[in-house]
Amino acid sequence: MSGGIEVIQNVRLFGVECEGDELRVDLYGGDDCACGTLIYRFRERRERRERAALLRRWCESATPLTYVSRDDTATLLDEMALLTDAMEG
Repeated sequence: MSGGIEVIQNVRLFGVECEGDELRVDLYGGDDCACGTLIYRFRERRERRERAALLRRWCESATPLTYVSRDDTATLLDEMALLTDAMEG
């Protein structure tokens, strides 16, 4: 999907694994029942640990997330937390 943005709301995580500099995140959900794995690479150990901790919290609490991808970049967002922070600020 060159130049286009893909957005899938209401995805959940069901697995987070670290191996080497890779952080693998298994996800499912959305209106079209998406299912897949994201692989992030963090060379810095501290950043990888921090990201893994956040993703595991989202996994354990079944936080509904939004998956956003463009070209070869993908991210997961907790839209409700972003909106809550914006409204409080």
